Amino acid sequence: MYQKFYGLTREPFHITPDPKFLFLSESHKQALAAIIYGIEKRKGFVAITGGVGVGKTTVVRAFLEKSAGKDLKFVYVFHANLTFKELLKTIYRDLELELATNDLLEMVNGLHLALIEFYRKGKTVVVIVDEAQNIPLETLENLRMLSNLETPTEKLVQVVLVGQTELEELLERYELRQLKQRIAIRSHIEPLTAQDSYSYITHRLYVAGLMNPTIFTKGALDIVVKEANGVPRVLNILCDNALITGFGYQKNPVTAVIAKEVVADFQKKKKKPAARSQQKWFLPAAAAAVVVVALLAAFFFLSPFQNLLAPVLEQLGFHPTVKSEPARAPITTLESIPQKTAVQDPPAVSPVLVVPQASSEASASPAPPPAATPSPPPAPPPPSSPGPRAKYTVLVVKRGQTLSELVRNVYGPTTKEVVDGSAVDLVKQHNPSITNTNLILAGSVIRFPELPSKR
Repeated sequence: MYQKFYGLTREPFHITPDPKFLFLSESHKQALAAIIYGIEKRKGFVAITGGVGVGKTTVVRAFLEKSAGKDLKFVYVFHANLTFKELLKTIYRDLELELATNDLLEMVNGLHLALIEFYRKGKTVVVIVDEAQNIPLETLENLRMLSNLETPTEKLVQVVLVGQTELEELLERYELRQLKQRIAIRSHIEPLTAQDSYSYITHRLYVAGLMNPTIFTKGALDIVVKEANGVPRVLNILCDNALITGFGYQKNPVTAVIAKEVVADFQKKKKKPAARSQQKWFLPAAAAAVVVVALLAAFFFLSPFQNLLAPVLEQLGFHPTVKSEPARAPITTLESIPQKTAVQDPPAVSPVLVVPQASSEASASPAPPPAATPSPPPAPPPPSSPGPRAKYTVLVVKRGQTLSELVRNVYGPTTKEVVDGSAVDLVKQHNPSITNTNLILAGSVIRFPELPSKR
């Protein structure tokens, strides 16, 4: 849209990881060198980590492009949330191997024979797992089986794990200590320095065909570089938006005023998800606080310890006047609250605390004198006998957790329903909001019912 106006032959700040625009800072060079060295020397496992948007995938794709035509057979795993069997099937498919069995052990043995044949032909098999921080723990544990596929001197398959900083934390877990010992080379990509950020912008403009280096004023660059904080993806977004806005104003070069406008809009968009996240957590917390206060108030009016609790309730805004034997309205207890309210999304309206009716009346005015011939109050209808209530374990999903991992943690990895996969189906039945078992959002609440074998 703006290329002709600014004298460019292509868009310089597209956010897709195009290896033609690769900018090699010192840590990017080290990451690329780690991949090349680890594969050429058949080291087995290489781990490349870095924050969001620092250019990990761009480095990997640059390596793939430079390695075209060499004796390398690549398996590129884009979707890392796979079971070990699914990962093996992906390797079989990408290597164009015939899969004659569904037995895990036989699949590993068949892959071993195929890797030996590739090795005899002088070819190296490389498995690259992108977004590796999303690999299930069980799959990572089984990955070390691939490192056992080796000759007396060399590894038959090279595995490159590429992921965010959460991957480093994952590899530090006790369960993965054996896999961690097998990772021969590690490299971490750092954010760009301020000087590298200026060079990064200039580099991409020249690759895009720019001959005039004054497309941004110095003030505009300073504002963009400061806001991006060394993250290449943010630099791309801000620079691209600045060029679009500058084109709209017909300004060449892009000025500091335009850069400030773009940064302000970017910051506004960053705050919106944070606000939604705070609201998402605030409403359940407020609802829980209402239940606690209501129970505390009920306990006060029914408890012989009401004198001790009075100061506490007064701090919460309650100033009850205790009357002798006031007529009490039915008090909602925790048992009468339906179980599913603990995990349903909070209502759109703000929660309201309902004070027991009789207590409010007692506080407002003294009870009227009894009539000469009082009529007995109507008997309340008998409560309907509740059906058997399901027992649940309720968990809040943390970042990076998967449904299969949570199922194993709750029920145990050796439980019959976990082994045959029926536990996941059972959890999904009791949580209609889960439409994709491979995708659960951090912060969501999941109910885990009691297994049939435990009842």
